[in-house]
Amino acid sequence: MKEKLKQSVSTVLQSMEELNHVFEGELLRLEQEGADAQDVRRLEQGVLAMKDAGRLYLTWADHFIERMGDAEVYDEELE
Repeated sequence: MKEKLKQSVSTVLQSMEELNHVFEGELLRLEQEGADAQDVRRLEQGVLAMKDAGRLYLTWADHFIERMGDAEVYDEELE
């Protein structure tokens, strides 16, 4: 089960990296097309927020996966 969870997190990581790559490409395209600097800046802030949120999500997912083994030992001790 733990390995399946790790694989799922890895899949999410790959998807988030692809999403970030697409966002960065869109930012570059807008800048090259001369889009309004304020609009580009807002989108850039949104992209950074998505990256930060993704890192936070994945960090917590890894943390909980690692703690699952500890929880199982704890549950056995309570019985």
